[in-house]
Amino acid sequence: MKKQTLAESAKFFSPSKRQTVFYRQNWVEIDKSDFLFNFKKIKEYLAKDTKIMPVIKANAYGHGGTAIAKEAQNAGASYIAVSSLEEGIEFRNAGIKTNILVLDGVFPIENLQAAVAHNLTPVLSKMSALAALEDLAIKLNKKLSFHFEVDTGMGRLGAQLEASYAILQKIAQTQEIMMTGMFTHFAVADTDPVFTRTQREVFSKIVKYARASLGLKFIAHAANSAALFKDKRTHFDMVRPGITLYGLSPFKYAERFVTLKPVLSWKTRIIAIKRVPAGFCVSYGRTFVTSRESLIATLPVGYADGYSRLLSNKGDVLVRGKRCPIAGRVTMDMTMIDVTGVKGVSRGDEVVLIGVQGKEQIKADELAKIQDTISYEITCSISQRVPRIVV
Repeated sequence: MKKQTLAESAKFFSPSKRQTVFYRQNWVEIDKSDFLFNFKKIKEYLAKDTKIMPVIKANAYGHGGTAIAKEAQNAGASYIAVSSLEEGIEFRNAGIKTNILVLDGVFPIENLQAAVAHNLTPVLSKMSALAALEDLAIKLNKKLSFHFEVDTGMGRLGAQLEASYAILQKIAQTQEIMMTGMFTHFAVADTDPVFTRTQREVFSKIVKYARASLGLKFIAHAANSAALFKDKRTHFDMVRPGITLYGLSPFKYAERFVTLKPVLSWKTRIIAIKRVPAGFCVSYGRTFVTSRESLIATLPVGYADGYSRLLSNKGDVLVRGKRCPIAGRVTMDMTMIDVTGVKGVSRGDEVVLIGVQGKEQIKADELAKIQDTISYEITCSISQRVPRIVV
């Protein structure tokens, strides 16, 4: 048998011949065709002139921010939403030319200079912030734009309704700055249509006031993924899909409204296998004890990668198209699984943590249910040390 060289060994363990080799066999695959499929499905659900602002904050919900932003730009997004100046600057440095809205606002207010310098659209909701942007516009001898947020019931950011009218009047009177957008955010669009309707009606009223009474021209937007599909009256001029773009469900039975494709798969490989006798304990705390002679495989993935310790003795992975249970506690860098029933299993076999293998599938929603959380947190929690590979 020919002796395998180190280079050949590295190639064998590479997840894709088209990608740069990395050495720790634990990676995320992002399918750009599935992202574009979801974008198209959302677009088909909207009126012809309704714009789309993909929410690509928090590293695109763990999917890889820059890569997703490029796909969104290519798909024709009117805006891209981020949470921070850092994210917006990262996208600008990567060559993203699309309008970028910084949803979380600018604090301290001196950071407006960084937003303007990188052509990022800030969110303002206070008189003092308007004054600061006005001063900067005068200093630069340039008209500066922003979006105005109204708090209709989220209780997080944005101007309260009572203060909004005075702020809008100030905006209408100030020539140096321009409100190019006004928005609100729904708190319970996935679960409470009555409260969501109240929020929508309040927002509609103030949008009408700004346009009819003050003559302001701007893009109005409110709908997140759940509202987008549950109530078309929330669409206004632009929608802000987030979780649906990544193929994950924003509410129970969302598939009745639209068919989506999960964009993210999380994979690893078996790095060790050992045959152990009945009564053998596995991992910290000895919480898993074999009931028979067993094959225990070790994976190079742990809670430092975002694979939660809460999955200990509860979660499954896929090996050769079969579900295999986690054996014992998930550790910081490694996880053990029971592969006793997998015929022909061997070191180097690909293992799916999230995604499809053969006829089986493990969804982010499944891991979320075990951990008593939501799919958003599952993908956002995947560590930066796990490479994202675009396929």
